[in-house]
This record gives sequence, structure tokens and C-alpha cells, in this order.
Amino acid sequence: MTEGHGDGLTGPDVPKLAERLWTRARDEDGGVPLEVAVTVAELYWRRHQASGAPDTDGEDLGHAVALYTMIAEVAADAVPEPLRPLVAQATAQVADGRSLDSTDDLLNRAVDRLEAAVSGDPAAHLDEAIGLFRSAVEDERRLPEGDARRAAALSNLGMALRKRAERTEHGGRADVDESVRVSREALAHGDGDDRAAYLGNLMTSLGTRYAWTGAEADLDEAVLIGEEALACTPPDEPRWATHASNLSGLLRIRFDVRGTGPDLDEAVRLSERAARATPDHDPARSLRWSNLSNALAARFDLRRSPDDLDDAVDAGRRAVQAVTAQPGLQAPVVANLGNLLLTRFEHWGETADLDEAIGRGRDALAAGHVGAPAEAALRSNLGNAHRSRFDSVRDPQDLVLALSMTREAAAATGEDEPQRASRWSNLAMALMSAYEYSRDPAYLEEAIEAGRTAVEATGADELRTSKYLSNVAILLATRKAPGDLEEAVGAATSAVTMLSPDDPARAIRLVNLAGVLLDGVPEAHDERASRRAAYERYREASALVTAATSVRLMAAQRAGDRAAADGDWTSALASYEDAVALLERLVSRRISRRSRERQLSGHVHLAGDAAAGALRGGAPERAVALLERGRGVLWSQILDLVPDPEFAARHPELAGRLADVASALD
Repeated sequence: MTEGHGDGLTGPDVPKLAERLWTRARDEDGGVPLEVAVTVAELYWRRHQASGAPDTDGEDLGHAVALYTMIAEVAADAVPEPLRPLVAQATAQVADGRSLDSTDDLLNRAVDRLEAAVSGDPAAHLDEAIGLFRSAVEDERRLPEGDARRAAALSNLGMALRKRAERTEHGGRADVDESVRVSREALAHGDGDDRAAYLGNLMTSLGTRYAWTGAEADLDEAVLIGEEALACTPPDEPRWATHASNLSGLLRIRFDVRGTGPDLDEAVRLSERAARATPDHDPARSLRWSNLSNALAARFDLRRSPDDLDDAVDAGRRAVQAVTAQPGLQAPVVANLGNLLLTRFEHWGETADLDEAIGRGRDALAAGHVGAPAEAALRSNLGNAHRSRFDSVRDPQDLVLALSMTREAAAATGEDEPQRASRWSNLAMALMSAYEYSRDPAYLEEAIEAGRTAVEATGADELRTSKYLSNVAILLATRKAPGDLEEAVGAATSAVTMLSPDDPARAIRLVNLAGVLLDGVPEAHDERASRRAAYERYREASALVTAATSVRLMAAQRAGDRAAADGDWTSALASYEDAVALLERLVSRRISRRSRERQLSGHVHLAGDAAAGALRGGAPERAVALLERGRGVLWSQILDLVPDPEFAARHPELAGRLADVASALD
């Protein structure tokens, strides 16, 4: 800030840098060291000089005078000579109960800047809003204790700081902490009429800090504060829907952490009420439908009801339709729909869902206004979608994008962020796909390191540790370096025992354990016992009714193959019969004919293997039945919808309509 070298001071990022310096220097009581106050005040003064604005007018000049007026109380010599008349005038006006700007004018300007930022205008408005609110709340002559406006200004300052943290890649943690502090102070000073609003703001600030730190105490407090805000707000007030939607999001997150079903059911109930109560013109409509979609998706993961997943996608589409006029919200809402479509693809195999998921993710990145850490989450999920498509259609470009996006997302995630484990795991799986495609051992080595990082990042969360530990076991069993197979078996076994017997994810952990046991057969002391243990793990997985049909089918078919290889035709036939029965459940009419054919293509040998097993087991009549049943899955679906001839003769019009429906479904 040397005299005559002010060219860089007029840039739009300068106020933001000043605010960051001020924020980082604040102590627990909100005070700022004198040298920092002087530096920031001088920055605004030099910026005003560099701008060429009149000597008695300009926003930067106003900031400088306001700061130097406070500084003059303890260090009058720090005030630049040209500003001393203005500072003296401001001091006299404040002493007389007046100011350069009336407090109401200053607060109104601050609210205008905040509303502009929330509506999607450039982030610089947030810096201006924060500076104006601070000018008000830090000068007790403007807003003394007991002034009703003080609580509102503190609450709005907390909101502005939170919004800036959500858009800031570095340094946002200080804003989050200050947002929680001033929101608490607003609640302590607020009266009964506005208490619900101050509770709601504190709830959201605590939830934001949880997203940055993963501190469960913040999450629990946010839920309690949200419940209090909801209880003291009449259901017919628009603010009720706001509190209900925010609380539902927190309950869903707590379910993700602890797996408590009542939290999830309440999240679905509240989010649906909030979404339906929000009129079309309300800017919050999009986020509320998005919250509902997330809650429904989480319940699908818990209970595997197809209706929940379809309803989640429908809610996600309604959220996207409502967000067109809100560029600041477009990216996260579009990304959320993309994630839902990817989930539906993973369960039903509809390729159109996968293609749309990738398209939605790209649209979200292109829309901008994503902010951190949301951009890292978006890149990680989009990279995961590209990996799924690579595994399906083997386009190398998908693999390139999967690697680059998951790498960027993992690198951008701090060590204390709750999403660190999932992002490093996504990178590990992308690297594993790259190894399987190229056979370059460097990819496998990097995948193992990324997988270990994911496990270390989960902490005491056994639900997530189980998933990432199982992945590491597969990677180690693939490498087969000295000691790898023993470690892989131990890791895969631990991954299974961490889950309850009815946990849907237990099936895929059992499948992975069985595969690791088979990889270790050449080094086992009792090869037959290891093969039998693998068969039993496959059978256990196929019998888990809470698991995904695709996983159960894979486990049943592999159990049959394993028993057949050992010449145990009784066990082989039992497993193959289970697999054929599951084959009929694999291909839902919810997906297109082409996607059903693609899913069945992974099991083209099942009917023949099952029939052969029946013949070797001395049951030729069952062989014929299994062969026809396994080959005629799609044909049987068509026949199920063909009207009965007697019914068609008696009710030809209804039979014709049923035939039309059958054709449309096919």
C-alpha cells in the first residue's frame, strides 16, 4: 500500500481480502488487534484514493472513516492527516446521537446487499453486507444493548458469514465459527416475537459447521434447536416450511451417521410437508423438493422399496424444474438429481438413467456458483458415474474422466471433512478399473494407498469402515504381494462382522469375502475347506432377503458354480434354482426392454448350467423346467400381461386397453 502504487487496490477481491484478514484476527470476544484494524482501515483509505472518487464521497471512504473513528478512541495519531476532519465530524455526530449514516440506513443497505447475494448476484455483495453489519453491531453507540435491532443485525451477520463460507474454498472455517457465535448472541438478545427466526438461523449455522468438521455435538444441537424453532412457529406461517425443511435435512444426515430409522421417517414426513406447502413462486421451492428427494433416497437405501427411489427421482425432477430462475442453486440441485439417477441405474440397470446422470452432472459444473465443498462432492460423484459407464460400455474416455475427476475431488477434500473417506474410496475404485483395463501395476499400488486413506478417514464409523475395508481387501487380494492375502482375508472378515445380520450391505461384503477366500486357496493349508467356506459365504449372501436382487443373484450363481466345480451336485442344484428364481426378479418392467436385455446378458449361461446341474444331480424333469424358466424371463413378462381369452371374449374393450398398456410397458 505504498503511496502512488494503488493500481491493485481497485480490484473486486480487495474488500474480500480485507474481510478475511479481519475475520481471522478476531478473538473469542469479537475484538480485533489495533494493528489489524489500522491495516484494514488504511486499505480502504488507499483504495478510495486509487479509485479517483471525490474526497468527500464513496463507499470505500465511508468504510475508512467508520473504522478510523473507532481507532481514534485509542490511537488518534493513526488517523491519516487528510481524514482527520471527517473523523472528527463523525466522532461529534456519534456523540450527539447521530452518524454519517443513520443506523437504519446502514442496516437497510446491509440487508439489500445480503438479499442480492442470496438471490445469486456476485459474491462481492456478501463482503459488503458483512462489512456493513459489522459496522453496526461492533459500535455500541449505534446498536446498544437492549436495542431491538441488534439481535436482527447479529442474526443477519451470521447468515451472511455462513453464506460466504459455503462459497469459499479456503478460509471458510473462520466464517463458520463466527457465524455460530453471532447467531448464538442474536438468540440471547432476541425477543419472543422473532425467537423462531433466530433459532432457525442458529440451527442452519450449526449444521453448516457440522458439514465442515463432522462434530456430532454440532449436529445434535442443530436438531434440538430446529425442533424448538418448529414448535414455536404456527404451521400456517411460511417460516414453518423453512424450519421443517432444514430440520428434515439434519435428521437425514443424523440417520446417515447413526442409522436411526425414526430420524429418517421423520425427515421424509417433514420434508414432504415442507415441499408441498411451498408455492410455485417461492425461491425455496427447489431446495425443498431436493431435500425430499434426498430423504426418500436414504429410505430406499434402508428398506429397498422401489417406490421410494422412483419418488425420489420424481422429487428431484420437480426441484430442477423450480430452479431455472436461481443460478446460485442450480448446480447443487441438478447434481442431486444426477446422483439419484445414478443410484437408480445401479439398482435397475436402466442405461438411460446413467447417461442422464452424467449429463446432469456436467450441467451442474457448467452452471457455476457451486462453491466449496460442494464442487468436490460434485466432481467425485460425476467421476463415479463415468466409472460406472466405463465398466458398462468400456469407452476409455469415461475412464480418463473418472480418474481426473475423482483425483481432483480427493485432493480438494481436507483431512477433517466428513466426505474424505467416500472421495478417496471413489478414487480407489476408479484406479482399480484403470488397473483392470491396462494391467499397469502403478494403478493398483495407488488404488491400495487411496483405499487405505479412505479406511483411516472413517474413524469410529463402522458402517462406512465396513465398505472401505472390504474394498481394500479386494485390492490386496488382486496384488497378492507377500502377506497381502492374509491381510485381505482379515479385512474382508472384519468388514462382514461390522454389520448386523440383516443389513442389506452385508450381502456384498460376504460376496467379497468369498472371492478373497478363493484367491487365497493356492496358499491355504486346507484348500477344500477354503473352497467350502467360500461356498457358504455365497449361500449366506444369496439368502439375505434385505439385499439387492442383483447381489443375491450373483451370490447364488457363484455358489452353484463353486459347488459344481467340487462335484457337489446337490448343493449346486439348490444354488442354481435360487439363482434362476432371482433372475425373474432382476429385470423390472420399470426399465426399458434394452436395459433388461443388457442385465440378462450377464447371466446367459445360468439356465444351461442349472439344467446341467439338475441332470448331473439325477433330476432331468427339473432340468427342463430350469432351462425353460431361465431362458424365458422376458417372454414370461409379456405373457403375464396378455389378456385371458375368456376375459377378452367377455370384455373386449378392457382387454384391448390392457394390451395397449402391456405394449407400452414393453
